[in-house]
Amino acid sequence: MVKVQGKKKTSKVRVYVDILLFTLMVMVLIPQTTGIPIHEWASFILIMPFLLHLIINWNWIATNSKKLMGRQFKKTVFDYFFNWLLYLFMLVVTVSGIVISEAALPVFGIHFTPDGFWSVIHNVSATLFMAMLGVHIALHWRWIVGALGKLKFKSDFHHVSEVGTIVKKDARQLLVIVGISIMLSLVIWGFGYSAWADSFRIGSDVQNGENADKMPMGWMVYVLPLLKVSVLMGIPALITGVILKLKRRRASIA
Repeated sequence: MVKVQGKKKTSKVRVYVDILLFTLMVMVLIPQTTGIPIHEWASFILIMPFLLHLIINWNWIATNSKKLMGRQFKKTVFDYFFNWLLYLFMLVVTVSGIVISEAALPVFGIHFTPDGFWSVIHNVSATLFMAMLGVHIALHWRWIVGALGKLKFKSDFHHVSEVGTIVKKDARQLLVIVGISIMLSLVIWGFGYSAWADSFRIGSDVQNGENADKMPMGWMVYVLPLLKVSVLMGIPALITGVILKLKRRRASIA
């Protein structure tokens, strides 16, 4: 009984964490609208719900990893490897964003030289991440609709206080995730010293963001970034949804 109640609380917390994570992701993906300072600070804040999302889903990760080792892996094989790929892209976007930081890190006296390689990597990886996030949402759409349908926003909000309990209970898993993230981030950062990276830098004129702290002008600049995010996430999500529906229909016929 206690375990069931614990799972219910964790499920409620997961919904709020995911809502916060998605909201911050949308903010981060529209720097033309928010401006560079908000974009960068929101990116750092986003790391916290992202880590919480991984901790809450740790059992799924561990269970499917064991199935993979035991060759009992069938239904969730694509979802499993896709989630790892999404995680890697998240790290690439984060590392490249840190290296080209113009507003957040300078506050702490940390300054990076404008780098054409990391600017290209950041823009390309962020664009691909949007499309992959759309697929991720489509893969878990049934859970999202079900969880939001059961959610009583005001009366269930007190479950957010369970975040501290979850972090304490899964402190070891958190350390594992942070450790893996740091090691992979260092590997990604190391690519910046490769000959391949230097080829991006040759002849590239990188603007140093002189007007980065100014908010963009004109209503189209506020609408178009949101439209871009909606299209880049929406089209892959719709395609994935159609494929899943066809697969389910074929399975029911068989």
